[in-house]
Amino acid sequence: MKVAIVGAGISGLAVAHRLQRAGVPATLFEKSALPGGRVSTVSQDGFTWDSGATSIAPRGKSIEEVLLTEMPSEGLVRIEKPIYVHEALRVSSGEISHSHSPRFTYSNGITEFAKRLGIGADIRLNSQVEDIKANQSSYTILGEEFDHVVLTLPLPQTAQLLWTLDENRPLSNVSYRQCLSVLLGFADAPAPLPYHAIIDPEQVHPMGWLSVESEKSPNRAPEGASAMVMQLSPRFSKDNFDRSDEFIISTALSFTRHLFGESFAHAQVALVKRWKYSQPENLARFEAVNQPGSRILIASDGLLGGRIEEAFECGYRVGELLLNA
Repeated sequence: MKVAIVGAGISGLAVAHRLQRAGVPATLFEKSALPGGRVSTVSQDGFTWDSGATSIAPRGKSIEEVLLTEMPSEGLVRIEKPIYVHEALRVSSGEISHSHSPRFTYSNGITEFAKRLGIGADIRLNSQVEDIKANQSSYTILGEEFDHVVLTLPLPQTAQLLWTLDENRPLSNVSYRQCLSVLLGFADAPAPLPYHAIIDPEQVHPMGWLSVESEKSPNRAPEGASAMVMQLSPRFSKDNFDRSDEFIISTALSFTRHLFGESFAHAQVALVKRWKYSQPENLARFEAVNQPGSRILIASDGLLGGRIEEAFECGYRVGELLLNA
């Protein structure tokens, strides 16, 4: 069985990992220079930020055994401090249902999980798949033939590839929200905090989420400094997605100044990351999209959910389908 996986985000890597455990090789085609998708880490000038997904919360899903048992534990960090809430930047402990679920990252960045998951896999980086050709008993992708194809892209992009095959799946109702992430490195550090992150549960304030990376994990900032990642709300991100970096950074710094004081009105390092397909707002049914016997399968965050553990679960289930075919 020859399997092609389009996309080397967490879902695609999970498919490959499940197949690899059973001795079945797979080839992953990834348009970017690195695997992992939204499991992404950026480092600059001694600061390290998880710029997309900020932690892994296994919650008893398939990812738990892989993360905590199969993979080496070196560098794995359990995040000890909880998530607090804010209302118009007034911070309180609140009651977030998932705040107390065990959460993990890596001291050198969450992308370490994607790297370890991809060990031994045949990953073709900088390889964008724009069409797939269906043959009598195989599929051709970038000049290579495969028996099965797994599409792991955001569902709007998956639908475009299905169109090149004259295939249709019930995906049209799934939409995604955009997200602007601002990566901030400060020369100063706030007083020790009782939390590692703040969330606006209602998502009415422009600051939807703030992760204090230097509270979350060691080795995220130089001595005496601090690193933070601010995710702006879906509405703000949509309305301002194409605004200048200067405007977006200035907005973010007005919030850190309000929260932590004048030392946080200016950043030593400030970067903007734009996520066009940040999180699915609604989902397609896994069983409706992946019919038994199909040689084209879909493993996307638009099926089971956008969190890392959900994306991994989707890929793992597709791997099982392939092995049972």
